Amino acid sequence: MLNIEEALKAILEHATPLAPVTMPLDEAAGLVLAEDVMAHGNVPPFANSAMDGFAVLAADIWQASEATPVRLHILEDVPAGSVATQPVRP
Repeated sequence: MLNIEEALKAILEHATPLAPVTMPLDEAAGLVLAEDVMAHGNVPPFANSAMDGFAVLAADIWQASEATPVRLHILEDVPAGSVATQPVRP
């Protein structure tokens, strides 16, 4: 039985790469690029999170329940691409 390296070598010795083709992007689903593509800049140009949410201290909510809710104060709104200006505090 061949090991993985030997099997891969045997397969690649008999494989012939296909010639690259140019096609519209919307028809290229499932295909592989013929060469590396590099972005000229970050997209988006800032660290981005796809999730909305709230930062809380665990100690402030550990006893919270539907029967005993906890009231929290919103310190600030931090839009995507922005950085918080103050730490989360009790």
